[in-house]
Amino acid sequence: MKTISLILLLFVGSLTYAQTENNTKTLTKTFWVNGVCEMCQKRIQKAALSVNGVKLAQWDIDTKMLKVIYKTKKCSLLDIQKAIAQAGHDNAGIRATDEAYDNLHNCCHYERQN
Repeated sequence: MKTISLILLLFVGSLTYAQTENNTKTLTKTFWVNGVCEMCQKRIQKAALSVNGVKLAQWDIDTKMLKVIYKTKKCSLLDIQKAIAQAGHDNAGIRATDEAYDNLHNCCHYERQN
């Protein structure tokens, strides 16, 4: 009887774990991030990937669009945009501070929009 109870307890526990994992939603979003070069690309992607829950970050130099894949239980799109702004890059959600922008390498200074 103890063996059956233990097996039942393990089974119910594994079902609960599986439900928790299934409730974690993975989203793919694309948004605009300002930058000009490959150094910007590395910095933007690194900033996005530094956010816990981000699984992929790809920034296109020509279109200035960043594609991110992230787990919604661990972070939000706003968290990702804040991290990128802290790295000095204006984006669709957050404008970088003047200090963060000024800290960029000279070749990375893009034309800022008002």
